[in-house]
Amino acid sequence: PILAAVSAPSSLAVDLATESGLTLVGFLRGTTMNVYSGPERIQATSTAAG
Repeated sequence: PILAAVSAPSSLAVDLATESGLTLVGFLRGTTMNVYSGPERIQATSTAAG
């Protein structure tokens, strides 16, 4: 499971996500994000500009 938000998660949220095996993403805006737990579920892809 993946949970994404547009703002920062609390330290408790990061701890709980890590313990639960949840991928936690914060500051999801456009094509950028911060991954706080479970980064193995996120796969980067390139996009062609044009």
